[in-house]
Amino acid sequence: MDVIIIGGGIVGTLIARQLSKYSLKILLLERESDIAMGATKANSAIVHAGYDPIPNSNKAKTNVRGNKLYPELCSALKVPFKRNGALILAFNDEEAKVLEELKERGRKNGVMGLEIIKRDEILKREPNINPEVKMALYAPSSGITSPYLLAISALENAWENGIEVHLEEEVQGIIKRKRGYIVKTNKNSYLTRYIINAGGVYADEIMKMAGIDFPFEITPRKGEYYVLDKKMRNLVSSTIFPTPSPISKGVLVVPTVEGNILLGPNAKDVKDKEDKSTTWEGLKEVWEKATKLVPHISFSSVINTFAGIRAGSNYKDFLIKEFKSAEGILNFAGIDSPGLTSAPALAEIAEEWLKDKEKLIPKKNFKGKEKILFILESFLMKKEKNLLKKILLGDILYVDVNM
Repeated sequence: MDVIIIGGGIVGTLIARQLSKYSLKILLLERESDIAMGATKANSAIVHAGYDPIPNSNKAKTNVRGNKLYPELCSALKVPFKRNGALILAFNDEEAKVLEELKERGRKNGVMGLEIIKRDEILKREPNINPEVKMALYAPSSGITSPYLLAISALENAWENGIEVHLEEEVQGIIKRKRGYIVKTNKNSYLTRYIINAGGVYADEIMKMAGIDFPFEITPRKGEYYVLDKKMRNLVSSTIFPTPSPISKGVLVVPTVEGNILLGPNAKDVKDKEDKSTTWEGLKEVWEKATKLVPHISFSSVINTFAGIRAGSNYKDFLIKEFKSAEGILNFAGIDSPGLTSAPALAEIAEEWLKDKEKLIPKKNFKGKEKILFILESFLMKKEKNLLKKILLGDILYVDVNM
């Protein structure tokens, strides 16, 4: 192999698509039974404007760049995207001061169109917001998308252009060779020249396997959500934020591209990287904070709850680095919020990194996205997958999980 990509979340799949534009032998390894099974399937689905990250940080640079790439990317991959704008609410003078700081931070980051608006304008835009609001920061470039559809479509496009994808293969060891590495999984061993670590909450463990001695540790941060019925789709049209805290953007009220409303997430550090349970205490916190922003939410409109795990870390920024002790391995670690927004820019970084290593030859016959093959791997036997992949219904191959 030329390149092995570890991890099938939004970062790994967009990197795979970006690199599939070149004449390379690429393998993506995913430990789960399907892609987008980690943070990519359980998040707020927001394409952030970029006013929040610290200026000149990796988060700030990739957030703003990624935001700009989204319209063309989603159009090319036939995935929904909408710039619905965001309102960050302040209910007192102290919070209002933070909004001014965020506006200035956004200006330094290159975010366009930010403005502070007052109560009357807020309620004119969003009449269901708490009338006690004092002012808001309006971010028109904020948007929403479908993270898992984007990951699926990106990897399908990469697969159409020749990359290999192995599911249910967990990386268990990395052995350095004179030129390249041996990547050992629970099923096989592979020789590769380069590795891209996009392992999500397990990225720190991949680093350790590669012999990287660096004081970096991922702390799983759980966030819980409510999903509201589509009959509540007119509750808000913008993404509604509270004034953020040092560890979280706070509990939000978020429209989705599917027409539902999300409430959440809270933020709780946990020990178990697979702890996706919901709790009474956590959901109570989400409800109380969401209804402070938008008071008249009926509990009868709740149709589901869920939790996701974010890759919080002690680094306080995205770790994007190749270490001298492990040359040929590019690490994308601690990719928490705004990871979804930043992912297209992270894919560009991976591309430029590899260009510095090798002379990459663009494919003359790179295929754009023509069909959407929506295969729910975890529900199908191998022989069923092979059969169903031959059945096209219009532009979408849809597999009923109850078949």
